Amino acid sequence: MRKQFRGRASLMATLACLLAIPSGGCAAHEETVTKPDFETHVVLKNVAGEETREFRVGETITFVVTIRNRADAPRTLTLSTSQTHDCLVETADHKEVWRLSSGRMFAQIITELTLKPGESRTFTGAWNQTDAKSRPVPPGDYGAVGLVPGRAPGCRSDAVPFTIRPSAGGKSTGS
Repeated sequence: MRKQFRGRASLMATLACLLAIPSGGCAAHEETVTKPDFETHVVLKNVAGEETREFRVGETITFVVTIRNRADAPRTLTLSTSQTHDCLVETADHKEVWRLSSGRMFAQIITELTLKPGESRTFTGAWNQTDAKSRPVPPGDYGAVGLVPGRAPGCRSDAVPFTIRPSAGGKSTGS
């Protein structure tokens, strides 16, 4: 019984200390969240090479994926294959429609990508508006994501929204 009493007394003392901490008292002990060393962006371009977020049905879309070292020192990404980048397209409800790397083979060699402070690398990929089974996708709203398969924070871009509009005559060309 005496042991049980000591346990309760200890618990009560701990609770009293916690309750005595003024609100916001934990803020002094929070650590600053640091930003990832890498930052990745994707830009979409039409066949004329112009940046846009609206495309006609069947128009080839070029993805420009850029990764930048935001750190004050060189940083190296170790890639498990020769694949340096990937692009994917998802529907408005986040279902993957297409991925650049799908069905492609990459050399099974360790690849290192070293970037100096502030340095960027840019990669491109093209999409002909077909899904993973080579069927034309319908007009609508989509999102594009660019990534570098380095498994480090900051190697995946935010989704960039874009729209595929029906062709001028309102018919899908599907090409």
